[in-house]
This record gives sequence, structure tokens and C-alpha cells, in this order.
Amino acid sequence: MKNKKTVSQGSFSGNEIHHASMQKVDSFYIRKPEESSHHISKTQMQPVRAMVHCFFYLTAGEAIVDIGENNYILHKNECVIIPAGQIFTIKSHESCKGYMGGFHNEFLLAGSVGNNFLNRFDFLTIWANHKIMLNGDEAKYVNNIFDRIFIEFSDIAKDTDIIRFYLIALLSEINKIYKQNFNKDLNNAEKITNNFKKILFENSRKNITVAEYASLLNITPNHLNKTIKHTTGKSPSKWIDELLITEAKIMLYQTNLTISEIATSVGILDQSYFSRIFKKYEGISPVEFRKMIEKS
Repeated sequence: MKNKKTVSQGSFSGNEIHHASMQKVDSFYIRKPEESSHHISKTQMQPVRAMVHCFFYLTAGEAIVDIGENNYILHKNECVIIPAGQIFTIKSHESCKGYMGGFHNEFLLAGSVGNNFLNRFDFLTIWANHKIMLNGDEAKYVNNIFDRIFIEFSDIAKDTDIIRFYLIALLSEINKIYKQNFNKDLNNAEKITNNFKKILFENSRKNITVAEYASLLNITPNHLNKTIKHTTGKSPSKWIDELLITEAKIMLYQTNLTISEIATSVGILDQSYFSRIFKKYEGISPVEFRKMIEKS
């Protein structure tokens, strides 16, 4: 009843990074997107909630990447880092070359690094700027590390420690670039917004009210509404609804749960209300949405 629907193994999709890839080398995986077909059907362009940190780096071509509420066009010498817990879709519309893959926190922490090691990488947070652009010299250094990781990963006698320490070097290089481009002191409104996003994604399958989120942040609902609207252009309630609908779409794509079961899974006990709010944002009912998936 609740088995996941399959995605073709040759597909170029976020689903591939997220699921099958994590069975490799102690929860680390890397591959070249040019080594398989780039055709993506509608069902392959499905949203995925990453349970691992995913990366996608281009050395040629162009891709469109949706991460959370943001849409990115990716070109040569550009990468996106998708933190665990984030919802994303990768779409290719030009021939792409580069590297894609992912890793669990445990893969890094299995080495000699301490438990706080990952805290230094701001780009691994839900609210980060996910797209990172590299200049010529930066791209050369990053390319070399990716090449070395890929060679070791492809070796039958692969050494997990070598992969791990090159991955640490890669993340450190990217972190240096990220800090040069994005680090700044956050004002109070930005801090509230980041904390709201964090707890929103942590509670994505719970139908929590704006007032309850405000209480978790120790501010009034009115202050939360004004702050989020000012910093993002959207109200907290719209953030909540959009994430709820995205979670529902993931389950419509990847499971055979009934509409009622999906509604309950996202914290809505009234199926008719769930259908109304789904249609408000998607233009069609959940039943029609699932039929569209099955026909595509």
C-alpha cells in the first residue's frame, strides 16, 4: 500500500541523489550527470525532501534547480549545496557536465572531526544562499578536488578515508568562497526569519498555527506576521500553506497513500478542507493531481 513509486535508474533527478545514491560508500555518493540520459518526464521532475546534504556542480551546460521557494539557473563553474531537510527539484534542459551526489553527516563525523564540525558551514542551513558562483582560480581548485574524489570513489579498492578528507577539503574551499560572498551581520528581522524557516521545516508535517510559531519564537503573532512579510514578501500563513502543499505533492508522487491518509500526514484531519487548500495553490484537486502523475 505504501511502497514508493520507482524512478528510472538512468534519470537525471534529485530523486536519484536522495535515494539510491545513499547506498554507496558509507552514505556518500558522487556521479557525473553526463554519464546517463538527461530526459526528464514529469514524474521524474518531482519534488524531493533531502535527508542528506546534496551537491550539484556544473563544468558545462545549464540546469534549473528549485530549492525551497527559490529557483536557480545554474551555469558553468556554479554549484548548489542542498542541505538535509530541504525540499528541491533538479531539472536539466541543456546538456550538463560536472558532478552530483550527496552525503550524510555521519560520513564526515566518522573521521577525526568533532561533532561541531558541520556548524562552520553556513551553506548547510535551510536559510542559506544555495547557489555559489566560482571564479576561474576557485573553479580550478574545486574541479581538482571533485576529480580526485570521483577517481577514488570509482576505484574498486576505494578508500573511504581518502574520500572523506577530500570531501572536507571541498567543503572548506566552498566555505571560503561562501564567506567572501555572503557573510554579513544579520539584523533582528533576518534572525527571526531564519529561525522561523528552521522550525517551519522541522515541523513541516504538523499543522501548526502562526500563533504557535510565534510562541516558539517568543514574539507576538503580529510581530511575526510583519517581520516575515517584510523580509520575504510572503506572510507566515502562506509559508505554512506552501510547505504543506509541497509535502503533500511529495507523498502523491512517491507513495500510494490515499488522499485522506496524506491529509492526516500533513496535520489536516478534514479531507475536504485539505482538498480545497490544495486546489487553491495547485489549481486542481489532489485526486486530479495524482491522475496527472499517472498519465505522464
